[in-house]
Amino acid sequence: MSRGKNIKMSKSIEIVSLIFKSKDYLNFIYNQLKKECNKVDGWDVGIRIVANDATEEVLDHLKTLDIPYTIYNDDIPNDYYLNRVYRCYNHSVETSEYDNVCLVNSDMAFSENWLDNLLKHHDGNNIPCSRLIESGKMPSGLHGVSNNFGKTPLTFSDVDFDEYVNIIKQPFVHESGLYMPCIFERKRFIESGMYPEGNLYKDGIGKFGSEFVMSGDKYYFEEVLLKKYNMKHITVFDSIVYHIQEGEKDE
Repeated sequence: MSRGKNIKMSKSIEIVSLIFKSKDYLNFIYNQLKKECNKVDGWDVGIRIVANDATEEVLDHLKTLDIPYTIYNDDIPNDYYLNRVYRCYNHSVETSEYDNVCLVNSDMAFSENWLDNLLKHHDGNNIPCSRLIESGKMPSGLHGVSNNFGKTPLTFSDVDFDEYVNIIKQPFVHESGLYMPCIFERKRFIESGMYPEGNLYKDGIGKFGSEFVMSGDKYYFEEVLLKKYNMKHITVFDSIVYHIQEGEKDE
């Protein structure tokens, strides 16, 4: 199996978010994707929203926004929601017209240079992920920071968030961490088999209801990309992103 050494990255990348049922979160991620901080010198940066089995209300509103979007309808609409989310992210990468893809959630807000600093570590040897500041709805994971700058789109304070970013931002990377935003080379993502279709349970992948083993993200990063390609999961400490947590699930 080929390794990740000395890959020359093409200078095109698409930032992709999913949306399902909330107009508030749709407006929120729309405004975030349109921010100037998503532009990077020397890179062709695209943005797209993928409607994941979206409600008619969300679809109608999406059509009024000035942003590229596509519609995904899952083949197993009654499957556990997280299994459908993983399949939609896979579909989003497969249908991208860019050479690299940055996957984000609709409940995320971006800080100055977050993408630029993430791309500095996108070299084929690493899986670069942003450092998250999370709202505190639930405990944060490795390298994450809990600080409440808003637990809904309408209560988010971008001014307070930006001020805090300047306090904690550091030009370091550390191994492991949280799993999104993340950057993948599209070709490698597809050839590797992409995300598993759900979390790993005792009875198998996506078998919700049996004993939980590990998340689909962890499985893909550690059991596939690390073992097959020697790619290391890293957190970039000067790529700071806010995460409301739960997002549309909480509505």
